[in-house]
Amino acid sequence: MEEKLHCELLSYAKPETTFEELYSHINEFIAASGYVNLDFLGNLGHSIVTHKDDRIYIEKGNTATLGSVKCFTFEPHIAVKGSKYGFKKENILL
Repeated sequence: MEEKLHCELLSYAKPETTFEELYSHINEFIAASGYVNLDFLGNLGHSIVTHKDDRIYIEKGNTATLGSVKCFTFEPHIAVKGSKYGFKKENILL
């Protein structure tokens, strides 16, 4: 499933896609596949920056575009509904 999520990101995301659009699309894909997002903040990744406080997250309400950052992580933390085990795979994208 993690491989499918990363492939879905690559087929969906464009420089003009907003972080919020990506968040909504991937979370819908996660739910439709029978999984849940386990991230304690609910996001799916963030921009790579020098200072942690400057991160831009893949989250609801973030209208910044993917093209507005040099690179970002994509790290969905998911589990099958009802499972006590989760999975996470992280990639950095330019």
